[in-house]
Amino acid sequence: MDIDYLVSPPQSGPRNMATDGALLELGRPVFRFYRWNEPTVSLGYFQRYDDRNNHAPSRLCPVVRRLSGGGAIIHDQELTYSLVLPHDVPLAAKRVELYEAIHRSFITVLNRFGVAAEFSAAERGGKDVFLCFQRLTHGDVVVRRGNSVLKILGSAQYRNRAGSVLQHGSLLLNRSSFAPELDGIRQFTDSLPPIEELVEALKSRLCEDFFWNFRSFIFKTVEQEVAFCEETRYAGEGWVRKR
Repeated sequence: MDIDYLVSPPQSGPRNMATDGALLELGRPVFRFYRWNEPTVSLGYFQRYDDRNNHAPSRLCPVVRRLSGGGAIIHDQELTYSLVLPHDVPLAAKRVELYEAIHRSFITVLNRFGVAAEFSAAERGGKDVFLCFQRLTHGDVVVRRGNSVLKILGSAQYRNRAGSVLQHGSLLLNRSSFAPELDGIRQFTDSLPPIEELVEALKSRLCEDFFWNFRSFIFKTVEQEVAFCEETRYAGEGWVRKR
């Protein structure tokens, strides 16, 4: 399958969420890696805004609300990805299989770099747990430290009315001062390469695992829609504080 491929420069929370939303509405297969231009809290769609005040280390960070559910993520020392599949791609309708397939590709690459990543076999936490990485569900990617199981990759999905799916997730690379309770991959190994090399390795693995033919995405085709979405929705207090 031909699929657009995009590596975005670091951007604001509203711009990143607007980009994911615009790519979903475009209705073409696309895979994107991205970063954030400042430490940012993204709330899951169903989380209450006021709950962010209970997490002191991130209290001064800007906040954005995602289309997808799940717990809050502190986007700082991490790599974010997003995948859009239109409704006519069979895997788009397979919620669990899509999670596991993408996560399996990440696990393969991490293992190659000396990270003993694996699928979670247990569940932990619930809707009352604020941070995504303190929740655990089957299909999350974890590493083990003694008797502890620490989550390093989690994803969430959103489907629009047309049946197209947006799946995005976060790979925790390092401990952040805005979430000091969470260890990242670099707390387990010194063998992780620079992020550019990691991205290239993940890109190659995804092509192999899914038989994808990545093509460069011409971003100007959606720039106007992204700017409109950012201004009218994701940057607005009505969206961020809607719950």
